[in-house]
Amino acid sequence: MNINLKDNIVVLLRGVPGSGKSTWLKEHQLEDYSIATDRLRLLLSNPVKTPQGYYEINQQVSDKAWQLAYELLESRMDHGGVTFFDATFMNEYLINYVKGLTEKHHYKLLVIDFNSVGLDEAKRRNAGRWGTIRYVPDYVLDDMWSEGTSMSIEGVNMVDYKDVEIIPFK
Repeated sequence: MNINLKDNIVVLLRGVPGSGKSTWLKEHQLEDYSIATDRLRLLLSNPVKTPQGYYEINQQVSDKAWQLAYELLESRMDHGGVTFFDATFMNEYLINYVKGLTEKHHYKLLVIDFNSVGLDEAKRRNAGRWGTIRYVPDYVLDDMWSEGTSMSIEGVNMVDYKDVEIIPFK
């Protein structure tokens, strides 16, 4: 699947934490074309200390981060071109909400799926994040995996991350 950076398309990166979504964006030099809910959470709040003694991204500001993300997405769609959306998208509501926004703006929607990485590999990578604000407890990955792999996504084009080619501006 080719993605041309000039096309009017919203690309959702779907997968549990540790599946490689943010790394894929960085490796393809696409961060300037992306919205990331974790980055927005960090703009809204410093990391917070958990009862277990480690620091994590503050999930208490998630509602505001998602609101900002949707506002940014609509602004980008008003101006044309591609937007990559870096979040887990492991539930139907989030995908369907963005689908509605893309339909309103006459945009295409594509989901790049990172689930082929597998839950065990994502957990292994996530374990390497221990002691950083990017670490997510395994039970959260388990819950996301369970919901995300059992959901039905109809009317949305989905492609595995290994099958994507980026066509840059020329």
